[in-house]
Amino acid sequence: MQHDNSYLHILSRACNQPQLLEPNYAATFFGSLSLRAGVNQLIDVNGNELKEQQLIELSSSFSSPRERDRPYQVVNGLAILPVSGTLLHKYGYIKPVSGATGYDGISARLNDAIADPNIKAIMLDIDSPGGEGAGCFDCANQIKKLREVKPIYALCYDTMCSAAMALASACTERWITQSGRAGSVGVVVAHSSIENKLKEEGVEITLIHSGDHKIDGNPYSKLPPEIRESIQSRLDKTRDEFAELVASGIGMSKSAVLDTQAQVYTGQAAIDVGFANKLVNGHEAVPILLDVIKSNNSIGVSMSEKQENPTPSEKPNKAQLTQADIDAAKLEGATLERQRIGEILNSEHAEGRQKLAMHLALSSAMSPTESVAMLQVSPKAESESKSDNLSTALDAAMENEPQPDLETSGDVEELSDYEKEAQALLSAHDQVFGN
Repeated sequence: MQHDNSYLHILSRACNQPQLLEPNYAATFFGSLSLRAGVNQLIDVNGNELKEQQLIELSSSFSSPRERDRPYQVVNGLAILPVSGTLLHKYGYIKPVSGATGYDGISARLNDAIADPNIKAIMLDIDSPGGEGAGCFDCANQIKKLREVKPIYALCYDTMCSAAMALASACTERWITQSGRAGSVGVVVAHSSIENKLKEEGVEITLIHSGDHKIDGNPYSKLPPEIRESIQSRLDKTRDEFAELVASGIGMSKSAVLDTQAQVYTGQAAIDVGFANKLVNGHEAVPILLDVIKSNNSIGVSMSEKQENPTPSEKPNKAQLTQADIDAAKLEGATLERQRIGEILNSEHAEGRQKLAMHLALSSAMSPTESVAMLQVSPKAESESKSDNLSTALDAAMENEPQPDLETSGDVEELSDYEKEAQALLSAHDQVFGN
């Protein structure tokens, strides 16, 4: 390591002076600074002598405890993602910029919020009249998948039309203000002709082309009837697909969506037709949603209500619980946990995403359904060794333990390295939990 004498000046200011440093970071700070100033050892507050290699490890191990910057607002576990203005394909910005929001930005922020363990639910704060058809359906389908991992709510405050309605239809629920406008499930194409203007100015443009339909819809001539009919046919097909997308997301029939004839509905009327679920005041939407999240995360609410005045048959009798009952409950819990881990690790969507699969299986309480849904929408690693991903977890689970006999459904030699190690991890789990 090259040493910079300029750090000696910084070290002189850092030493023998009071510093306002978090204790764990203090050792890292002084260790890193010492390395750059050419100091090869450090004695910590406990009198431990740290050599150069230990200083290097200490310096590289620190991560700031400061909450990371997020591309969305967070309120008590609720991520609020603004979706405003014109919706564009491949816009290139994470957040809404200059009166527009990109589908790519929406997807990026959603994936970030889904992967954030501190986020319990997501709200799309929508104020958009729609936008490009390109990219819209893909974004909506992604939202529909992600809502299976964490609830995603759409708030119409105050415009949620056309492409914005497509995105909202993919959400868990849609809330609307009394002045909010939703709907417009239709498609439009604008054709401009400057033929007459060119004639007035004495300009003649000749398009030389190969292929009968190469210049269909060009702006230098009026739209021929046969080209208009072709465009209309494509529009009708797209509208049919649009209605199918909205219907499947909301739970309406496609015919009911088509029957709206691309009308826009305000407030309660949007709820009546099926495009929204709840009428709210825009300023009160966040606290109301936080109450919903809190209620949904509560365990045994209905049971608690019952037990306020329990009948004799509902009153718990703790004396009836025996050690055998407790042991059976523990065994059942261990079996269920083993099953949860196995379903995640052995999912087809764990292929190429082994690190994430290991994290979800061993370091989270997410259900197999939630975990697999998250794996499904997560990108695969470009180069990831299956066996390396499990080695750390296996070493921790099986250290100083004899190798268990693996139970497989076929010839062990036919299993992949990943499958063998997954089986070994599950067997180690059985040893720990007594299954």
